[in-house]
Amino acid sequence: MKRLDSIQALRAVAALLVMICHAATEVDAGASASASNLWLLVNAKGQFGVDIFFVVSGFVMMYIISGQRAGGAGATTSATWFISERIVRVVPLYWVVTLLSVAIGLVVPALKHKSFVTLPYVLRSLAFLPSTNPATGAPEPVLGLGWTLNYEMFFYVVISVVLLLGIRRVYLALVAIFAALVAAGAWLHPETIVLKSWTHTIILEFMFGALFAQLRISGFRLGLPAQIVLFAAGVAGWLFTGLPIHGEFDLRGLVWGPPAALIFAGVVLGRREAAYPKLLLLIGDASYSLYLTHLFVMRATSIAVNHLPVGAAWRPAVFFAVFVPVAVGVSILSYRKFEVPTMRLGRRMLRAWLSKPERVESAAPVTPQAGT
Repeated sequence: MKRLDSIQALRAVAALLVMICHAATEVDAGASASASNLWLLVNAKGQFGVDIFFVVSGFVMMYIISGQRAGGAGATTSATWFISERIVRVVPLYWVVTLLSVAIGLVVPALKHKSFVTLPYVLRSLAFLPSTNPATGAPEPVLGLGWTLNYEMFFYVVISVVLLLGIRRVYLALVAIFAALVAAGAWLHPETIVLKSWTHTIILEFMFGALFAQLRISGFRLGLPAQIVLFAAGVAGWLFTGLPIHGEFDLRGLVWGPPAALIFAGVVLGRREAAYPKLLLLIGDASYSLYLTHLFVMRATSIAVNHLPVGAAWRPAVFFAVFVPVAVGVSILSYRKFEVPTMRLGRRMLRAWLSKPERVESAAPVTPQAGT
């Protein structure tokens, strides 16, 4: 898969939005009534980063499998390689930060807002199964933001099944499956958290990305004026619609999915790649680490700033001045020293396992870039 800088730039923006979203909640805890409304708005709008992530993921996954055979003798190898490579990419860091979250909650609960855990809850979280927090009743795993990874893993499993069945037009099968799931959810209104999650409208955002990947693979490109129009329309859709400050948002994939898709198309489907700042691309490479580690940095920074002799009016500024660069630095360190080595080791082990004579088939798996 050819690396696209535009994808890395979008990843960076998405991760930074989520980071600012959570930081706004942290700052809001000690804010005045007027400032609180501002931080609640920042929190609500920052959640849009997740929608960008899902469109990007749909694109990247379809882009990855475009070089693999979808049928014949190689179907099993393609499916096995795909899901195994995704596990190698996603699981190690997520398990580490989840277990770290459990350990902190048990040893230093002051560093966590929600520290109540049970063994079944932890195991479901590690297995990427939609879970309900036993303390708050919120639909989230031990590491709260891991709910997005539950959707990601579900998406990967569906792709693997499609590959295993040998369906050649993978993107059409995915569109049909996810559209059917959303329709079933709208009709049946399931109450169990698993079925409710897997039929939520947000899964349609993966489909937007998959369709864009098919367009790009087929040679479709946009001129600069069209890119600007789509990007501007997407930004307007994000700013003037979106999640309510309070409450559940069942139509998220239909309300924020299109703006995320428009922004994505405006950035990625152009005839030429724009020149992005190197730091932004580096943050894009480290976006998975930034997404998973920033909450730890956030809590530590908040506690440290609260002990400084700084007036309440200046605390948000001091907090962001410390938190943002430290969180980005930690994520880059995590990416270089943990993510890249574990990916290389995991993929080397995976190749060795798949190269055994009894598993050799005609399909040649495609190795994605380290940042995917």
